[in-house]
Amino acid sequence: MPHSSLSNSPECIMKAPLAVIAFLLPTIYAFAPNKGAVCRANTIGRHASVQQDPTFTPPDTSSISEQAWYARFEMLFADAAARMKRVFVPIDRDVSDSGMVGISYIYWEGDRKATRQKLCPVLLVHGFDSSSLEYRRLGPRLAALGVDVYCVDLLGWGYSQLENVKSFSARAKIDALKSFWQTVGNNEQVVIGGASLGGAAVIEVASQDLSFVKGTILIDAQGFVDGIGPMISQARDTGVKINSIT
Repeated sequence: MPHSSLSNSPECIMKAPLAVIAFLLPTIYAFAPNKGAVCRANTIGRHASVQQDPTFTPPDTSSISEQAWYARFEMLFADAAARMKRVFVPIDRDVSDSGMVGISYIYWEGDRKATRQKLCPVLLVHGFDSSSLEYRRLGPRLAALGVDVYCVDLLGWGYSQLENVKSFSARAKIDALKSFWQTVGNNEQVVIGGASLGGAAVIEVASQDLSFVKGTILIDAQGFVDGIGPMISQARDTGVKINSIT
């Protein structure tokens, strides 16, 4: 199970989601229908036609043991894990011979009574060597405010399919992310957000001028570069050994 770091301070754990919500909501509300965005469709039954992976088992959280003041938050961990599903999405055969790959995600349906506005859904992408469980506290808080929240695992990380996958390259990750929303989100307009490396994936998707990307949220985002970037070149000049990752 990927490790999801927790702050040593309960105050930080309580305040961090609130700070992120304060950051996210202006962007989400900016894309409400009266601001020019396409209305959110009814999500009931939206996922019924999606081909789910029958072999997938949600993460087991029973072995997690934290200090008493973590109890409330690790209940959220268990709830998020129980919600996780894995669906098959189309992918290039250079990535998988079957032309399909399993992508795991967590979904929180927005509280319809929380707002009269029909908000765009939000698709959140985790950071390096993490998983969709990274958003186990933020997801339900946004949903309580009326936002449909999808947290997805990038190909090769989290609980996405590993077996019979030939490539976990940056391009394969981006293609799988796009295919996920085209499959699960029915190409509806979405505000897509990412933290750290997830932010890099969001930048790549948004830069392709796709019709479904209505807005982006970047949280301490990184960026992909072709070849060896200038900062790495400087490091190499100091004698640091650099291995290219493709």
